[in-house]
Amino acid sequence: PRTPGILQVEVEVESMDKAGNFIGWLHIEGVNLSVALVEQALSRVHFTAERSPYCKALLAAQDAAKQRKEKVWSHYEETPVEEVVPVLEEKERTANYKPVFVTEITDDLHFYVQDVETGAQLEKLMENMRAEVGAHPPVEGSFAPRRGDFCIAKFVDGEWYRARVEKVESGGKVHIFYIDYGNKETLPPSRLAPLPPAFSPRVLPPQATEYTFAFIQVPQDVSTGQGGGLNLGSGSHCHPTPQVMPVHPNPGTP
Repeated sequence: PRTPGILQVEVEVESMDKAGNFIGWLHIEGVNLSVALVEQALSRVHFTAERSPYCKALLAAQDAAKQRKEKVWSHYEETPVEEVVPVLEEKERTANYKPVFVTEITDDLHFYVQDVETGAQLEKLMENMRAEVGAHPPVEGSFAPRRGDFCIAKFVDGEWYRARVEKVESGGKVHIFYIDYGNKETLPPSRLAPLPPAFSPRVLPPQATEYTFAFIQVPQDVSTGQGGGLNLGSGSHCHPTPQVMPVHPNPGTP
């Protein structure tokens, strides 16, 4: 039987040197005194505890004491963890060349091109569309343009081209964009008509693709604050065919 007032103490020896000095653990009433001291923020864990079977219990007790910021941890500030951003190796750029027709260049050095591979499809579509319009001429005033509508527009050469309504102003001014060439124009509604469904962008997507030059910036015009000092005939309309070389805009030439 235990004597009243006497605590049960157990010494656990972990290692001992030749002189009889030892490292061990003191357990009082089954409680590891080292863990208890750390848990009550009265001690810190020594790095040599990593080799001990009580390492996990000691570190858990220390983390809890740090969060409470008591006693030996009263001035503890958690060190922010630096986010490690993985460095991605840049892949070598590969050039993907393809033949195109340049159909429009804007003053800010954006340009529109047509893919040579689909040029024959566009020519065929335009031929059939003009035959359809010629056989069934649109009634003037039958088309009420709205922004975003696809339509056909009569260019200065008297031919019809696929277009999209960009803006409608009061007074009968309609801003349109030629979806197969990239140029823009302002026309009266009388030169616009509905686009027959058989020639819509669902049948053949718009052929004018916009590009810009990489890593360059057009200089600002000091007088206007606007970009760019290249006068390349904005609003021109090139009409390339598969038999010709890539062309630059030529005012008044479809």
